[in-house]
This record gives sequence, structure tokens and C-alpha cells, in this order.
Amino acid sequence: MDIHLIVGSESGNAEMVADCVQTALEERGHVVTRFREGSLEDAALGEKSVVLICSSTTGIGDIPQNVEPLYDALVATRPSLTHLRYGLIGLGDRNYKDSFLGGPKKWDAIFTELGATRVGARLELDATDNPTPDEDAVAWIPGWLAQLEG
Repeated sequence: MDIHLIVGSESGNAEMVADCVQTALEERGHVVTRFREGSLEDAALGEKSVVLICSSTTGIGDIPQNVEPLYDALVATRPSLTHLRYGLIGLGDRNYKDSFLGGPKKWDAIFTELGATRVGARLELDATDNPTPDEDAVAWIPGWLAQLEG
């Protein structure tokens, strides 16, 4: 299966998690393409069928700057994503109560609004409770794949 990995990272934690997730997916025989920055056209979402978003939160619940142009373009142009199935790995810190997982929640909302179908529950990684988010994300992958393939 081809899986398009969108990585939104401000401090590098989501990038590290995405590296491990990509390796785990490829070890299971999946082809992974990766989007780290660029435009809506660069993301080529119209050509994809499965997307996995791995995103942290920045500021007061915002999308990381490297993928903010993609998010803003989705909000502005509102393309149909009814052909997409997606999963979501969100990184945050509960100590920031009002903005906890704000970025990942925004991704979830816009993908849903545009007609994409989320497969499985969001993986919510709290920096306070998850000292090894990369290991937790890799452990989540088999269950997500089973739902995706089932």
C-alpha cells in the first residue's frame, strides 16, 4: 500500500516520530512518500488514497510552520478529499491545557470537513505521559494498518 506521510514538526519531535513510523511501515512492505513542506500542489493529495499525519502543536494550538501553508490552502480552497482515508498521530503537552493537541485537532477537523475518512482513533501522545513517543507510535501502527486493511 502507498502511504503519504505528512509531517508537521516545530522542534523535531514529530519528525523523529515520523522517521520511526516510516521505517515501521516500510518494514511491513508499504511504500511511504513524505511531505514536510510546500504547497497544496506539492502535497498532491488528489493523487493519494491513504494519508498518515504526524503533527505536533506550536504556539497556542497552531499548526507547525513547515506545514502551515498546506493547511491554509486546504482551508482556503476546500478541495474534496472524499477519496482519502487517513490516520493521525498527534504530539502535545497536557501542561498547555487550552492548546493541547491543537495542531493535530485542526488537521483532523479539516480532513473530516473536506470529506476524508479517518481510520481508527487519533493517537494522542502527551509529552508528560509518553517519554518515548517514537516507540508508542510504532506500537500503534499494526492496529492502524489492520483497520486500514480490514
